[in-house]
Amino acid sequence: MNSLRRKRLSTIALAALFSLSQSTSFAMGSGNKYVDAQTGVTYSVYEPKTLLGLPTLTFQLRPCRLHPGQDEYLFASYGGAEVGITLVETAAAFNCTGLDTPHSLGNIMINGVKAKVGMYCVAANCPANKFSHYGGEISFVAPGTKYLKPTFIRIGTQGGFSLKQLISFAQGVKRIGSK
Repeated sequence: MNSLRRKRLSTIALAALFSLSQSTSFAMGSGNKYVDAQTGVTYSVYEPKTLLGLPTLTFQLRPCRLHPGQDEYLFASYGGAEVGITLVETAAAFNCTGLDTPHSLGNIMINGVKAKVGMYCVAANCPANKFSHYGGEISFVAPGTKYLKPTFIRIGTQGGFSLKQLISFAQGVKRIGSK
């Protein structure tokens, strides 16, 4: 191979490496599952920092069955099999998890973003003070970055946690790489 061609290939390889490093600054095997997950998706990954003392039960990247060929979605659960909190993250442009229709308890702000609050109650009259009995969810679209797309986030519980506790968990969710 001639010298000029080697220089061109080296320049192309360096440019490709630089552009990859600009899209994400993390590598697989970092020791942090959320950081590692960011390398495989085009949406911003958010990590919970307020776990309410709950251990991690499950952490998975799952195929997007609703939109085949799109980014995998993140599924994590905390607590136990009977009582816990579930975190789901997917690209906001093509929600891989579908839409839930819990009984609306209105909107709140989570880290400067409007979030919907819902309770898993099928009765016509669902009192908000029964949230810990029925369970429910908080869902919102968190912002992306210059290189990463916005993220649809759903944080839910099947009961055993108050709305205040679920809000605390949601407020502790931070984008990977942010301070």
